[in-house]
Amino acid sequence: MTLKDYQNHWAAHLKDLYPSEEIRSLLIMGLRHRLNWSAVDLVLRQDVEIPPEDLLWLNEALERLKNKQPMQQIMGYTWFCDAKFLVSSKALIPRPETEELVLYLRQKLQSSQVKEALDIGTGSGCIALSLAVVMPETQWWAWDVSSEALALAQKNQAQFQPKVRWGQRDIFEPWGGQNFDLIVSNPPYIPEDEQDIMDKNVLEYEPHLALFVPTNDPLRFYRVISTQGLKYLNPNGELYFECHYNYTQAVAQLMKSLGYTQVNSWKDQWGKWRFVSGIRP
Repeated sequence: MTLKDYQNHWAAHLKDLYPSEEIRSLLIMGLRHRLNWSAVDLVLRQDVEIPPEDLLWLNEALERLKNKQPMQQIMGYTWFCDAKFLVSSKALIPRPETEELVLYLRQKLQSSQVKEALDIGTGSGCIALSLAVVMPETQWWAWDVSSEALALAQKNQAQFQPKVRWGQRDIFEPWGGQNFDLIVSNPPYIPEDEQDIMDKNVLEYEPHLALFVPTNDPLRFYRVISTQGLKYLNPNGELYFECHYNYTQAVAQLMKSLGYTQVNSWKDQWGKWRFVSGIRP
């Protein structure tokens, strides 16, 4: 089957499930994964026959996409800050918003004097590992309540020179005696009552433990991290959060009420309030 014919076949099977641009993007991801073809090849190779073994893989991927499984899980990886991260159903697939926060911190913290840093709710390890690359003098720690997520993060560490110290921790339990100069967290922040409006590819294929918070207490993770940060951040230590766009300003107000200084909130690339930072006095 030629690429042109297969593109039509692909679109016909997915047209009722995904927007047209996403259908095209999914096909490009599959072609890049199997054949190392790019978006340009989707135009230039229209009359090229797809090899049978690659056609078989694409058809299997198509069936899984029809069940709304994320393409990243089908391939087994995603790209984040120019590095390939393994993914699974045991941790969130790294999002563009999180990458945006990491790129911001890379620029801001690369020449800083941060000695000890902590990533809370590390999941795949994408935040800690991506920052450790440009902060070689910093000892990074990364916690998650899920042993399965930590196992995935440790597999991802294999491609990175700096080493992260992993810990299975429930942040609602005592933290211990370690102090930090920097804490970064992308905690669960989606209220449970939003499940009704969420896509099947998130609800059925990503861990609810990493996604949802009680509807009546959407700030529960921010509250405990900010409160504990007053004890476990060193003076002038910095705290950074990724947030639900509806609660970003509430997180900023929470941090101000606890005494953090220079509290700042800013929008993501889509114009939604997404990030908050502050300094422990």
